Amino acid sequence: MFKKLGTLLLITSLILLAACKNSEESSTSSVDTNNTTDTNTSESQDISTNGPEKVGDVYEIESGTAKVMAISNKEATAKTGPMQVTVKKVIAAVANEQTPFIEVQLEAENTSDKVVYFGLDDAKLATSNGVQIDEASTSENEKFLGEYVGKVNDSGSVFYIFENEEDIKDLDSIRLRFNLPVDEDAHALDDDLDLKINLEH
Repeated sequence: MFKKLGTLLLITSLILLAACKNSEESSTSSVDTNNTTDTNTSESQDISTNGPEKVGDVYEIESGTAKVMAISNKEATAKTGPMQVTVKKVIAAVANEQTPFIEVQLEAENTSDKVVYFGLDDAKLATSNGVQIDEASTSENEKFLGEYVGKVNDSGSVFYIFENEEDIKDLDSIRLRFNLPVDEDAHALDDDLDLKINLEH
């Protein structure tokens, strides 16, 4: 009888050991899955941090997400009087699947020692689709200097909001027209600046 009882206890112990081993494997598998999920989340955050690079990219904005319809990653630089203007990047996108916009990333530099007045955020924008916007969005734009006291520079983004997604669909290019710079006596220092930027779509 004791022999049978010993055998029964041995079988029970083996079953318990097997059950514990399966439980550990299941737990390890669960941890691996969680690690994979964390990695994917991290990659998603990288996209929003680095910003969009190509058509079709979806990236995070303050109010949600935006999808790129057209883009230019090539810098374009031009000069009017002492003011040198560089277009760093142009993104045509749709925010939250309903609001089409164009973001223009700009940089301006006063190359003289004079005080120069120049509106980096006052540019008119016209698209190759035949739509013109005379004023950028005042609520979305970053604050620019306006008054450049000597050799200083400034940078930021200007946003143009459109009524319809068709306005930025298959966009080949945009044109930006900046008002001429003036000195402290309101004398013109050169002509208006006209820049054309080609886009990929």
